Amino acid sequence: HHKAIGSIDGKGLTSAADYEAVNAALGRVVASVPASKVMDVYNAFAGLTNPAVPNKIFSTVNSLDANAAAKAFYEFKDVVKAAQR
Repeated sequence: HHKAIGSIDGKGLTSAADYEAVNAALGRVVASVPASKVMDVYNAFAGLTNPAVPNKIFSTVNSLDANAAAKAFYEFKDVVKAAQR
């Protein structure tokens, strides 16, 4: 989203409103296709990624922040899935 890029501050962060708008748009995109197609993409990406990568990334960040981000992602997934019905 052009607007979100335009609102990036000196710390490299966009505004909360623009971040929310980008996530809402991504949710609409994902919800617009059948769940099976979403899972095809997910599984294809998983097949290309070394299984050690997630743990390596996790080891480089604060574990509480990483867990909070994962929880938010799973909640987002549930909202998108509900929109697919």
